[in-house]
Amino acid sequence: MDNQDKGNQEIGKGPDLTNPEDFPDYIQPFTHLFNKKKFKKLPERREWDYEINLTENALKELNAKAYAMTIKEEEALNKWLYK
Repeated sequence: MDNQDKGNQEIGKGPDLTNPEDFPDYIQPFTHLFNKKKFKKLPERREWDYEINLTENALKELNAKAYAMTIKEEEALNKWLYK
């Protein structure tokens, strides 16, 4: 942890992860990938792009959980969500 990180923690504020200078060291070589100006459009279509065609009777909504929760955790989540 460098002095900048220590200073941010002392005042209760973490690093600004939207600022490339505050990215973790292992991401620094890839900061060009996070440039908002360069991401104005999607990449050109490629031969390996794949189209997913759904059938007409495909479900419009899928009732699935991202991860398992206990009954108490799910009740607490639902209580919070539906306030």
